[in-house]
Amino acid sequence: MIKTTTDRVAAALTAALLCAAATTAFAADPTPVSPGGRPAEYELTESLFGKTGLFEPMAEADERWQYGGQRLYRAATIGSYARVERHLKLGAFYRLQYGVRHDDDWVNNPAGKWVWADPTSRPESVLVLDATPRTSLPFLGEGWTLSLKLRDEHNFYNRQNSLLLAPELAWFWMDGLTPRATFFFRYEAWLPLNWGETRVYERWWYLAALWHAAPWLSLGPSVALRDETWSTSSQYRAANPGADYKVQYRSWVPGFTVVARLR
Repeated sequence: MIKTTTDRVAAALTAALLCAAATTAFAADPTPVSPGGRPAEYELTESLFGKTGLFEPMAEADERWQYGGQRLYRAATIGSYARVERHLKLGAFYRLQYGVRHDDDWVNNPAGKWVWADPTSRPESVLVLDATPRTSLPFLGEGWTLSLKLRDEHNFYNRQNSLLLAPELAWFWMDGLTPRATFFFRYEAWLPLNWGETRVYERWWYLAALWHAAPWLSLGPSVALRDETWSTSSQYRAANPGADYKVQYRSWVPGFTVVARLR
């Protein structure tokens, strides 16, 4: 009888400890951890442009080995620009992307551990509307231009809307009337419109060059600094009422771009 009672007490204590451990694992307060410094990511962009009247059809593929090479971002974009005025292009595009990390991907897995969900195999459809005004800057000398890319993006996966503001300063190295190379600096700010806890959730600073190897082919290297802010996930907020976090992930991104044009 004493042994039976002891066994029951031991079993009850064990169950209570396991329950407490599970509850603690879920209710703990772990936030995403960002690595120190700026780990390297690697990016490759391939673009194909056409020309038919006012329209410039485009197809583009992007790959980026991100988050310390742990996750692969892939995207394919199709659509067209239209030159509605000498200094203004409008565009509409569809993008299929994989590997995009969202705030709500910070989850508590079945083992009770907080981790980033793996989006590598998750397809997301995005509608992109683009307006890009451009002007020359003759006071800087020949070949200088300034543009401002404005993009409104709607992600059908989570119904999030984002706005891109991207000013770009470029210089065209000309050989008579023939362009030999283009050098440009671009800043990108991504603004969440109907989600998030920050005014800007991602920033890029690009420095790049394109060598015009042939009338139909341009290629060249780029280097960028990338700052991304992770805000509180819905699952974390449910497990930790009243608790919030903002974590910044920083990296530097060497890349290479290939552009082909069909005339």
